[in-house]
Amino acid sequence: MAGRIRAFDWSVTSLGPIAGWTSRLKFAVEMTLANPLVTYVVCGSGRILIYNDATAAMLGSMHPHALGQSASTFFKAARAVMEPLYDRAFTGEAVRIDAQPVELNGKERPRAFDLVMTPIGEEGGRVTCVQVTGFDVSGRLAAEQERDRTVEGLRASEARLRLALDASRMGVWTYDPAANSFGVDARAAEITGVAPGEAVPASSIWLAAHSEDRSLLQARLADMLDPQGDHWNEAVARFVHPDGTERWTQARAHSVLAGEGSQRVALRVLGTIIDITESKTAEAALGQSEQRFRAFVTASSDAIYRMSADWSELQRLGDRGILADRPVETGAWMDRYLRPEDQPTVRAMIAQAASAKTPVELEHRVHRADGTLGWVYSRAVPVMDECGEVMEWLGTASDVTARKLTEEALRESEKRFRAVANLGPDFLWSSDPQGRATWFSERWYTYTGQSEVEALGYGWHEAIHHEDREPTMARFFSVVEHGKVFSHEYRIRRLDGSYRWFLVRAGPIHDETGQIAQCYGAVTDIDDLRKLQERQAVMVDELQHRTRNLLTVVRSIAQETMAQTGPTERFRAQFNDRLAALSRVQSLLSRSDQTPVTIRTLIQAEFDALGPAVMQGRVALEGPPVSLRKGDVQTLALAIHELATNARKYGALSDDQGELWVSWDSYTDETGKPRLALVWLEEGISPAPERRNGYGRKLIEQALPYALRARTSYELSDADLRCTIDLPLK
Repeated sequence: MAGRIRAFDWSVTSLGPIAGWTSRLKFAVEMTLANPLVTYVVCGSGRILIYNDATAAMLGSMHPHALGQSASTFFKAARAVMEPLYDRAFTGEAVRIDAQPVELNGKERPRAFDLVMTPIGEEGGRVTCVQVTGFDVSGRLAAEQERDRTVEGLRASEARLRLALDASRMGVWTYDPAANSFGVDARAAEITGVAPGEAVPASSIWLAAHSEDRSLLQARLADMLDPQGDHWNEAVARFVHPDGTERWTQARAHSVLAGEGSQRVALRVLGTIIDITESKTAEAALGQSEQRFRAFVTASSDAIYRMSADWSELQRLGDRGILADRPVETGAWMDRYLRPEDQPTVRAMIAQAASAKTPVELEHRVHRADGTLGWVYSRAVPVMDECGEVMEWLGTASDVTARKLTEEALRESEKRFRAVANLGPDFLWSSDPQGRATWFSERWYTYTGQSEVEALGYGWHEAIHHEDREPTMARFFSVVEHGKVFSHEYRIRRLDGSYRWFLVRAGPIHDETGQIAQCYGAVTDIDDLRKLQERQAVMVDELQHRTRNLLTVVRSIAQETMAQTGPTERFRAQFNDRLAALSRVQSLLSRSDQTPVTIRTLIQAEFDALGPAVMQGRVALEGPPVSLRKGDVQTLALAIHELATNARKYGALSDDQGELWVSWDSYTDETGKPRLALVWLEEGISPAPERRNGYGRKLIEQALPYALRARTSYELSDADLRCTIDLPLK
């Protein structure tokens, strides 16, 4: 730029030829050209523009046309903002503007500057030009270098983050050598811990500086005040706040000089200061972070890798033996690790993520270290630079072969299940705990005519008979409440509009917390079975009626025979009583499909046959409900009949003095099988010789053990009778 400035025809400007320029103006131009920062000088009322190489690079295609032009007219887009600032600076005011965006020809470049306007006056004090220095804030936010391929990349990433945080705000300060005082703005005061002000004594600054760094700051300032010294300088030093807090700072400054040769003096020092405490702390922690990252790579079960921005180059940072150990050349990693048929899909997903600059997630097959073909779940995230461009990708790859094999087996299992479910005669279904259907087998849709959309959720209610919906849901919620399997019968509408009876059996599936996650059920068509059961009930009633009629005929034949042969009245009564007992047993058995025959029912029937007056206050029955096997009922009923009849004729019920207790209970024997234990106890009796070896006793002591595998005892004394019957229930 020095050559261009010398070659430029300044006579056409208000400044005139260079030979006529003042020494102050020439010095300002020299300082501008020597400044490595973006620096330019605005001269005179015409705001004539003179700038250095850094500014020329920033102007781009507008250079060199901007040289010697009026800053106010050439940069029209910035005039509204900059002109008032120039006016202030030409009055002698040092002006600072934070984060000023640079707009050229109406197009804003992605750069921002902190601008410091320094007025430069002549000997008489009149300001003839203003030097503008731009501190590129965006540059400090940018990364200082690309991360290296391994842990250095992590260091660079953390450094960029710290720089971005540190550069968010900047303090401005000035030093007046004549007054030996500093001008400190609010941000600089906040950083250093001193009070803000325009004339803060230098002693206050040195007192706030850390004792170990104070001499460094004083030496750097002295160097900037020396006419032969370094007039652009920076220093890193600590400041101690009044509360004892130490803050690391970075200060940058340049001297404003006047005069020539031995008369050259520093009029003022202008500077900025930023708080870099976090950066310093980060440096100390960076070593630990690096160690943690190394440990993570070593301990991780995943494969960790880096990819170049265009995915052409792979670098493995650690994979714990997941991937095949093959040499990888640039651009060849996909061919070496992936199956050819999988590559188009992987390339397409990578291209989509690269275009959108978003993380990429995918599962694909790879050649594993053991030589087998496995599956990995890979996820990579882009690492961006300050301009939002992808520098590289960092990713992990987890071996999910076991999961994929499990999923494949599960899919195959589900496929087989659905095939079996759709071939079977039952309707299979699943629902959530609120009764919302989540799945039906194909048989449901074929039978009801509902579509999947119509049936799922609560739509299946429409196929249930309106009288059965509420009871059905009540039974369903009993599953949720008690967590047990249940069965229920209801009617379902067929495609033709008719209803058939079905039996549903359903139960819950619990999750790992014990809560019901799903309910599953099977629905079986029992309409034909119900009709058969109804017919069977009619036939059983008819059979029972015929059985009773047959017994009546047998009784009549016996009576006619006895009338002709002359049997005793006693024989006739006993024969009739035993036939009546058989008739009662047949009546109980005919209803056993609906109501099981219990031991209490059997005993009560015999006492009821003796008449209601018999049991009033003299007979006690005690025991739990115990159901009997159908095959045992008839023989056991005859034994109970004999005991009850003998008690009425000869025993506890033959007079007003006796009492009778019948107790029973069920238990499990040593083999784990259920048994019934019954005790028949009569007290206050008169023994009758004819009872000792009668039909009833033989039935108990001989017939029951033989027919029912029972264990019995029959003990008759002068005052009581004790009979026990112990028989298996299954």
